[in-house]
Amino acid sequence: MTNPYFNIGTFWESSGSVKGNFLLQYAQRALQFLEGAKSVKFLTEFPVSESTSEEGLTLSFLSGGTSGAAQSVEHSPASIGVAVRGLIERIGNQPVDSICCLPLWHVGGWMQLERAWATEGKVFFCDHRDLREISLRHMFAGRWLSLVPTQLQEIIQSDQGIENLKCTKGIFVGGAGMSDHLVSFIRSLNLNVYPCYGCTETAGMVSLLDSSSFLSGNDGVGTALSHARIRLNSENNQVQMQTGSLCIGRGDEKFPRDYWFESPDIGKFDRYGNLLILGRADRTIITGGEKINPAHVETILYSTGLVDQCLVYGEPDEKWGQRMVACVCPQEIDLKSLKKMVENKLEGYQQPKIWKVMDELPLSEMGKLTMEKKAEI
Repeated sequence: MTNPYFNIGTFWESSGSVKGNFLLQYAQRALQFLEGAKSVKFLTEFPVSESTSEEGLTLSFLSGGTSGAAQSVEHSPASIGVAVRGLIERIGNQPVDSICCLPLWHVGGWMQLERAWATEGKVFFCDHRDLREISLRHMFAGRWLSLVPTQLQEIIQSDQGIENLKCTKGIFVGGAGMSDHLVSFIRSLNLNVYPCYGCTETAGMVSLLDSSSFLSGNDGVGTALSHARIRLNSENNQVQMQTGSLCIGRGDEKFPRDYWFESPDIGKFDRYGNLLILGRADRTIITGGEKINPAHVETILYSTGLVDQCLVYGEPDEKWGQRMVACVCPQEIDLKSLKKMVENKLEGYQQPKIWKVMDELPLSEMGKLTMEKKAEI
């Protein structure tokens, strides 16, 4: 690992004061610095790129593309700055030192640079698997860590990984929902996990659940940060967000400042005002006229205790419209016993019709199964 330790404040001071296109120059210098680090992988076909609009200079990020072709999302310095300030107001106005193991072409990785830059913090770059190394433990102490659930689940399979996670200041977990099994295990370990919610279009987080609340048994992804408002579509309960951190546009679509952006996530609010994510509208499986929430089926699979990782999705079927596919890990799983346990917990139409056993799921660098990765199964 070459030059993994990046002091944002020092680096920016040495580059001088630049007006106008300061974000682009900062990005270019950061990318040049990181190109020599083996822990950083650049996807040249999807660079963080420059463009101009009525807002002036913008930065473009690649959206997740979980339900279709990925699109370019444009942010301005203003929208990025609003997102940074909203989080800092919640966690405290102090240097945000972090461990970055998310790709920099994704807003989840890039915003860690922005937070450090704004607060004179420091960023340590590594692969999430490095969090299981005892030799790096001193680098993790007192830092914020951002992970997706699949990364977190992999790290806690290691005793050393668990000890390293306990050294961190806090662990932001977003990008997808955590299974009940994972939540229960995290609480038993007393890890300082902060479930959060946001998307590329909102420059990351718009809601956050404090670790103390999470560990005391509260579910969901918390309440809105100061820069955002969240509501549910009255017809389908899809999450809608109005925020100053909303992107300028996505693909050919442009968003006005007061726009209520609607995500494909379905949610509800608990009695404390915390947002709970119940699933995604674009993941719903319709088979024989019956609607199935794959997240519910995945929860049942995890509850058997036989599954380390799983993913449920629908594929086209001429007779039923869609048939349910369940991918489960590890390879040596007792599939016969798993099917038997599932029969007792799910209705017939909710039971997977196709089972695929594998060593690990072909996930993207953000820990998600994109349309491209699904073709690898």
